[in-house]
Amino acid sequence: MKKTLLGILLLTVFSLGFLAAQTAQEIVDKADAAFQADRVYSTSRMTVYKSGEAQPVQEMESYTMEKGGKTYSLSIYTAPRRMKGTANLMIEDDLWVRFGSTGRTRKLSSSAKKNSAGGTDFSYADMGDGGQGLSEKYIPRLAGEETIEGEQCFEIELLAQNSDTPYEKMVVFITKDNYRYIKIDYFESNANVKSMTFYDYKTVNGTDYPFRYIMENHTKPSKTEVVVDIFEIDSSRVKDRFFTTGYLESIR
Repeated sequence: MKKTLLGILLLTVFSLGFLAAQTAQEIVDKADAAFQADRVYSTSRMTVYKSGEAQPVQEMESYTMEKGGKTYSLSIYTAPRRMKGTANLMIEDDLWVRFGSTGRTRKLSSSAKKNSAGGTDFSYADMGDGGQGLSEKYIPRLAGEETIEGEQCFEIELLAQNSDTPYEKMVVFITKDNYRYIKIDYFESNANVKSMTFYDYKTVNGTDYPFRYIMENHTKPSKTEVVVDIFEIDSSRVKDRFFTTGYLESIR
């Protein structure tokens, strides 16, 4: 009898854990829908604040595409003058950078994806990954509920599937009523190294997308604010030829 009860208890615990994992996956899948649109064109302005002091605004054009099961992204700086012509191309886990100052293109190692992009608090991976959703390389686990920015949210831990992921863990907060990301905490070596908070969601082609977000660095007195000016889904501006090193070298 005791063995039977123990078996039922273990089965119940296993089942609850499985259902919780399934629920977490369903939640992040709904939230990720905002970041899974194909052929996206956008323009944005980034301002880095160091010890509260604003640095020159960086302006950027971005292109993303999903094709043949691969994620492509291209970001081109258009201002300030010292950054103009600098571009980042990512195809899956491969990263190339064109340096506007020299006009040269260089392929960086996979570990370089964790480096700061343009002196901001975003890494190359932050800017280029996520074509299939922010959680695509992580295993979700429902951790509880929390109120963030006045919103009732699911709290979900995203655990890295392997050592190639940019972060060992992320903790995401997703609104319970409309499945929007509100905040993401990023972890390295068991420490929360930075946090991103999303604001100003707008609906574009039936998809809710944040038009303002802030990445705050917890290892130094720095944060970066991004304001999106243009966001187009299924944009005719996104061309296959943009996602090549040949195109990088043609940028002026």
